[in-house]
Amino acid sequence: MALFTDASVVTLDDLQKFETSLTQVASSHGINVDTKINLSLSAIGDKLMLWLLSMGASDPQWLNRRLLGLSTVVVTPTLQRWICFDALSRFFAEAYNVQLNTRFQGKWTEYQNEATSAERMVFMSGVGVVFNPLPKPAMPLLSIQDGTAAAESMFIQTAWVDAMGNEGALSPVNGQILSGAASIAVAMAEGSIDVPAAATGWNIYASTTQSNLTRQNASPLPIGSAWELPDSGLVMGSEPIDGQLPNVYVTLSHEIKRG
Repeated sequence: MALFTDASVVTLDDLQKFETSLTQVASSHGINVDTKINLSLSAIGDKLMLWLLSMGASDPQWLNRRLLGLSTVVVTPTLQRWICFDALSRFFAEAYNVQLNTRFQGKWTEYQNEATSAERMVFMSGVGVVFNPLPKPAMPLLSIQDGTAAAESMFIQTAWVDAMGNEGALSPVNGQILSGAASIAVAMAEGSIDVPAAATGWNIYASTTQSNLTRQNASPLPIGSAWELPDSGLVMGSEPIDGQLPNVYVTLSHEIKRG
């Protein structure tokens, strides 16, 4: 699962799972979907932060919460639904205000209610946090070198790994077309400077198609190193986990506060 502070935790593709006509409506009414998603992330982020600050010792990171912000909060499926429904509510609210179409008003109300239900579920089930956050890396750097690979497309993603083997969310996909008699080298865009504090290495996932990328390294690659395509070509390694699972869920305390 991605972290709340990762880039693109919710995208247009996520919203289209609920509304297939979203792109068409956005185009005909001049609505920027990304703006609605960002507004939702900002508003929900404020609610999450205030809620965590109010939890006191129920949050194991409460002493450092103001410093950490939401960098350790995991976007669980329930939290992602809340973001999606809130963004869709904002989207159809604007669509209704532009055209005063009762169909859009109905969808606005529907998604507003769904967002409220998802919000309640998030706080009832608990907000997931990790102790050692591994943010989503930037798009990996690719370079073409002399080699023996045949002409083919190559798609690459990377992820940070910590000392316990936990893996963060995958980077955006970067692609390259090899023209033949070539090879490819991959490096993390962050190099050895802008590395997450918890990261001790990184993994690389690759494929000749944009789907079914698999891990190419047997053990985590050292920070600052580059991976090169071997003469034997790609291997069919394990599939990515694509993010961290919460170490703990911060839930409402049933203790009576004094004072």
